[in-house]
Amino acid sequence: MNAETHSVEELRRFTPLADLPYDKLLEIAEKAEWLKVKKRAVLMELEDAEPSTLFLIRGNVLMEAADGRQRVIKHEDASARSPLSRLRPSRYRVSALTPVEYLKISDDLLDELAELEDSSEMTSSHYLVEETSEENADFSTQMVAHIYEDLQKQRLLLFSWQPAALSISRNIIGTANDPSQISDWIALDPVLSLKLIKSAQYLQRPGSSVPNLPSALAQMSTQKVHKLTFLNLFQESRAPKVSTLHRSFQNTWERSITVAAVAKRLAQETELINPQEAELAGLLHNIGETTILSYAYNYYRETSTRELQDCALMFGKEIGRMLLSHWNVFHSLAQSICDATEWMHDHGGNRPKLADFVIAARACVQIDHKDEYNPPPPFPQIPALRKLQLDTPNSILAGELRSFADEYLINTKQQLGIEQPSP
Repeated sequence: MNAETHSVEELRRFTPLADLPYDKLLEIAEKAEWLKVKKRAVLMELEDAEPSTLFLIRGNVLMEAADGRQRVIKHEDASARSPLSRLRPSRYRVSALTPVEYLKISDDLLDELAELEDSSEMTSSHYLVEETSEENADFSTQMVAHIYEDLQKQRLLLFSWQPAALSISRNIIGTANDPSQISDWIALDPVLSLKLIKSAQYLQRPGSSVPNLPSALAQMSTQKVHKLTFLNLFQESRAPKVSTLHRSFQNTWERSITVAAVAKRLAQETELINPQEAELAGLLHNIGETTILSYAYNYYRETSTRELQDCALMFGKEIGRMLLSHWNVFHSLAQSICDATEWMHDHGGNRPKLADFVIAARACVQIDHKDEYNPPPPFPQIPALRKLQLDTPNSILAGELRSFADEYLINTKQQLGIEQPSP
């Protein structure tokens, strides 16, 4: 095997590059830096802002975060198939524990090839090994690796929470051909909603959008909607027997539908954006977390609440973005959903946008239903709340939205026959 072939085969080991054609891999092999360093050499410093991506070829490296967390990556690990670092500035200092061979590729080159191949997943849909910490590396790394692999092979597992899905499906199938009623029922299942959007988007011409559930239903026959609902219930819904997972599934579902309802209500009150679009963005804001829970269902051991929450906090946004990209959800909608996962997101303008409505809804929901692992900052610090004039917990509209969220969740669970209180 000559050196040229050897370089190309080395590149195929890495997940973001594996599906590129030979000529593109050859171009990367020729333009990339193939580097060797001795033990204790530094590959990348903390806060390094150089726009390049590192891949480990041989040896072991240590990744050290500013807070002291450490992670060892060995070249034979499954996680080494992904880049060592992608975020800039870098959140980790990367140093060699052994003599190390690694590859440095310019991000401009990767982005250029991605555009040529019309495949942004090459650079944007890989998972980030740097985001996991030593104590949960096994769980997080395995979950994200499995999710990415299944996305690439078009076999992603995405489960609805069965106690809700069962009642929702019965009502959808039993409802007369009333798109408004069907839309209301589908809006109570974030997973079914996303699958409907995916199916409807597939029927659209390239570049056009499916921005909300009524638009999606308009593209689908009642027979197709019923079939999708049936398959989602009987093939892709779960009621986990493990109590930790059951609680996490239920909490995630409750947060999803309540944020969606509050975002829709806020849009109706302000008349600044389409309420159905706000509802859908709120419904899907934590779809990455739902995906992680779907894969945890088949994990080989019981997982702790802390493991699930840490994995969702570190990888939820990235997994959500990967999923929305692979399923061709319209770009502006997908971007708003991903932006809404960041409390401090600020698009710079004074007029609130879709992501602001979802962030505001999250804050109004979580002030009463606290999330100790990802609590909102003080209200005055959140740009979205300032734009919507909700930046104090005591504002009249914020108080009304909080009361609405509590009543909505109680009424919805009663409507679906879900026992109170939450287990």
